Amino acid sequence: NNLQGRLDGFEISILNDQREVIWKQRQPTAPKTNVDFDISGLLPIVFTGASATFEQRESGKVNQFAADKAIDGDASTPAAGWAIGGAIGKDQAAVFQLQTPLGGTEETTIKLWLAQKFDQHPLGRFRISLTTAPAPVGVLPHEITALLDVSWEAMTAGQQETVRKYYQRVVPPTKEVTDKIAALEKQIKAIPKITVPVMRELAMDKRRKTHVQVRGNFEVLEQEVSAGTPSVFHPFPDNVEMNRLELARWLVSPDNPLTGRVVVNRYWEQLFGQGLVRTSEEFGIQGDPPTHPQLLDWLAVTFVKDYRWDIKRLLKAMVMSATYRQDAQVTSQHRALDPYNHYLARGPRFRLNAEMIRDQALAVSGLLSRKMYGPSVRPPRPQLGLKAAFGSSTDWATSAGDDKFRRGLYTQWRRSLPYPSMSTFDAPNRNVCTISRGRTNTPLQALVTLNDPVYVEAAQALARRMMAEGGETISQRLTYGFRLALSRPPHDQERQRLEALYVSVQQQYAEDPDSAMELATIPLGPLPEGVDADVAAAWTVVGNVLLNLDETLAKR
Repeated sequence: NNLQGRLDGFEISILNDQREVIWKQRQPTAPKTNVDFDISGLLPIVFTGASATFEQRESGKVNQFAADKAIDGDASTPAAGWAIGGAIGKDQAAVFQLQTPLGGTEETTIKLWLAQKFDQHPLGRFRISLTTAPAPVGVLPHEITALLDVSWEAMTAGQQETVRKYYQRVVPPTKEVTDKIAALEKQIKAIPKITVPVMRELAMDKRRKTHVQVRGNFEVLEQEVSAGTPSVFHPFPDNVEMNRLELARWLVSPDNPLTGRVVVNRYWEQLFGQGLVRTSEEFGIQGDPPTHPQLLDWLAVTFVKDYRWDIKRLLKAMVMSATYRQDAQVTSQHRALDPYNHYLARGPRFRLNAEMIRDQALAVSGLLSRKMYGPSVRPPRPQLGLKAAFGSSTDWATSAGDDKFRRGLYTQWRRSLPYPSMSTFDAPNRNVCTISRGRTNTPLQALVTLNDPVYVEAAQALARRMMAEGGETISQRLTYGFRLALSRPPHDQERQRLEALYVSVQQQYAEDPDSAMELATIPLGPLPEGVDADVAAAWTVVGNVLLNLDETLAKR
């Protein structure tokens, strides 16, 4: 049952647990060994390969009971060796290949010792044979032999996987394949370890049975219930397994009118500030009716059947519509008839969400990192000196390089301590699923965009960008910065006010060089060569004003 062994580094062929040695009687002397029988004058034989008709396997473990484990010379694991658990009582065979042929002109004697120590795994009747075949000899497993007359197309998925694994084991891959495998394994090792368990759906025959519990009592059970879909919707397809994949296909089926309506309503809400159904989290009888039911139906049908769930195409159709491109100006008539713009008589106007406000400030200043994917990052955050329940500090070290300028989407998030500036702009704490965010206007929000180090650094970078790219005159630089922030040139009155602000602040900082240097360099870093601190500080104030304009923070 178990065939393995070891002898001073030599491979050993057939044994129940301890050691079995085949020696060739040609060498007059032999090295001393730790075996308890006479081996003087014998030459060890080296085995190079093994195969068997059946090998015991344990789920989730390396196959330590394969036939080649009997000749690998490793006796560190007592159970390592050939075993046939699961097929005991049936005829089995193992073939062990020699490194060099035996025999020749001289007489050859082969001696075999077997030692039995495990009473629970005794050998039954066995036979040892040798062959003079010149080519390597092996034996196929019974599970492979049974498939020799079956074509690949006629095999089941499980049978194909059995053949594939056996082939990969017995046929060494080419160097090109091994190099590719090594490169992929190196990439896998570079991926951070995933500590969150991934749920996997059980096979149908392994799922637990579910019964109706009378009055909620788990000890009083009635009829068994099974998975299904609400009868009010289209029927579930026949002849398919009731699993998550088929449920997903059922959800996005063209016969389902609800999924497309929900999806287009949420994208409409992102573009217009509110959905055609204002309660985007509730499409049932407790929600609001659609303001434009025919438009909602048309968008849903077009999105599913014509656009084939192409989100980019859907968004393009929405933003190129005449409704979206309307002026956002509110007239007295609009205010009287439709103050909340439910009926879309004007273009959308609403404040950006928390992540977009930060991303826009970084983008306008030129600091935003365009890098995608990867682990979460830690942008600058106030050090609070707090500790978690188990004693570790809740503060973090700011990410190095351009990681601290990545999009808000990649900011590390802790439910117990969310990113402060985003919470100020109504970002949810993520304890529960939030379909639609609320919007508030508070003085604290203005304090964040005026004084938070993230926005101060963005203002410093915008100032340096205006000086480097905007031109030589104050008016040219103001116009350039204004266009970066608002996507339009300033009106004359706006330009005059900003020019007056710049001149006034530059004069103040010229008299206070220390404050000028602090405002112009902390936290961004040293000034470019040839730039005066008072000039950079004045432009930083202008940049801060541009990033705090209502038109900058609101979509209109």
